[in-house]
Amino acid sequence: MTANAFDQAYFERFYFNRRTRIAEPAYFDHLAAFTGAYLKLLDCPVARVLDMGCGAGLLHRGLRRAFRGVKIDACDVSEYVCERFGWQCVSIEEYEVKRSYDLVICHDVLQYLDDKAAGRAIDKLASLSHRALLFGVLTREDWEHNCDQTLTDSNAHLRSTAWYRRRLGAHFRNAGGGLYIKRDASVVLFSLESF
Repeated sequence: MTANAFDQAYFERFYFNRRTRIAEPAYFDHLAAFTGAYLKLLDCPVARVLDMGCGAGLLHRGLRRAFRGVKIDACDVSEYVCERFGWQCVSIEEYEVKRSYDLVICHDVLQYLDDKAAGRAIDKLASLSHRALLFGVLTREDWEHNCDQTLTDSNAHLRSTAWYRRRLGAHFRNAGGGLYIKRDASVVLFSLESF
């Protein structure tokens, strides 16, 4: 999909319209609260966050509650949301910064990239994070068994869960719940807390 596909109509359909949106706003608050609580439990401090492919920034309110004083950098390829909310308009591959982040978020983004671009994006996300990644994506298995297909955007590259696990596993330990901890981070994950 091109960046132009993520226009006002896309965001109205999947995020803003109460009848057609994929998730209620409370979902994003719960996800942010979970992320904050779990990373605090793991003694993984978060002061700088990068939300890559942030869309309407629906996680930001909850992240600010979970991590007091957090600095959130937000990027998206959609000119519409960047202009509306003030985000930086840039793709994962084009994003350049000299410092890494405590937490990088990439939620419901990579299914819009082909296999090569998605693989490069995972490598880029790993280079941008020095502690943790919150990652979510529509997989083939989710499309077939878990999601409401009447509400979910079907214009996606549906890859297997195993495809993502292999690529993420090169850089991160899976902590569950969509949270991944960098392999070289000094964060202790007990054996039953990761897989």
